[in-house]
Amino acid sequence: MEMFISNLFEDMPWLAYLLVPGASILLGLAVRWILFAIFKLYNSKKPSVLKEELLTHLKAPTFWFLPLLFTYLTLPYIGLDSFWHKLLEMLIIVNLAWLFITALGALEEAVKHTFNVDGVHQAKERKVLTQLRFMKSIAQVVIATIALASILWNIPTAKQLGETILTSAGVLGIIVGVAAQKSIANLITGFQIAFTQTLKIDDEVVIEGEFGTVEDITLTYVVVRTWDWRRLVLPLNYFNDKSFVNWSFASRRLIGSVYLYVDYTFPVAELREKFLKLLKNHRLWDKKEADLLVTDSDSRAMQLRATFSAKNATDVWNLRCDIREQLISFIRENHPNALPKIRMVDLQAV
Repeated sequence: MEMFISNLFEDMPWLAYLLVPGASILLGLAVRWILFAIFKLYNSKKPSVLKEELLTHLKAPTFWFLPLLFTYLTLPYIGLDSFWHKLLEMLIIVNLAWLFITALGALEEAVKHTFNVDGVHQAKERKVLTQLRFMKSIAQVVIATIALASILWNIPTAKQLGETILTSAGVLGIIVGVAAQKSIANLITGFQIAFTQTLKIDDEVVIEGEFGTVEDITLTYVVVRTWDWRRLVLPLNYFNDKSFVNWSFASRRLIGSVYLYVDYTFPVAELREKFLKLLKNHRLWDKKEADLLVTDSDSRAMQLRATFSAKNATDVWNLRCDIREQLISFIRENHPNALPKIRMVDLQAV
């Protein structure tokens, strides 16, 4: 084959340098188009979320992979310098790493889609999502490291540099050891979080006095989205060193409460009836817990506590605000004289 091409382009070798790689690129694109068409046809007959995500995510990396591979395979037949062989090898390695990383992204999206059909992540599902996110990050680092090592292995000067570094391994080891302490601590904390499940994707937490939802967990930090859409970015080892409140550790369901203060003359039973009626017609109440009790008293008023449950922290907060507003309105409109008051005695009249 090599002899045939050499004889064919004996008088114009530069033409071989253009036509052979060009034909290889076109052939690679044609094969890619055929493979994608077959895969799309297969997906149309037996559709699945994973196949759909693979088609979407792998579109870009496969656009380059087959043309590069076919070009690399035809280079020996046109007698190009070894430089071009090395360059194409490195490009193929980079493209393969890109392909594997995007395939991991497709897998993650497929799992997220499966668990997000009803729009609510339960504890077991959030556990899987957290572990998947962490393992994906680890896999991406491993793939990138292998790709970088493979590229450096193809560069002679990089090999010499590696030998030079190894001669000073003692000093370098100390420097790297000190620099890597926090990274290693973060990695260990990441494993603990992923598999002990103290923190999961979509958990509702209170950190540094801020309420929010865990939006992302990476190898080095956690992103918490607060109620006003700000983002708290905290290093992973923060969760080993400091305590935090996780409102959805085992279940999202929570009990909320509203405190009211009324005069001793106030008819508590009437307010209790009104409270239960309000809850019964409220879309946020999960119909699990509901009560209104006199929980304290002092010299001028009684303390009433209305308690109720809801399916998550956001619903508890909104239900609390709504119930508080309606109960206060009921007292003001129906028993204005029962609002807390200070009794004064005219000593001259005694």
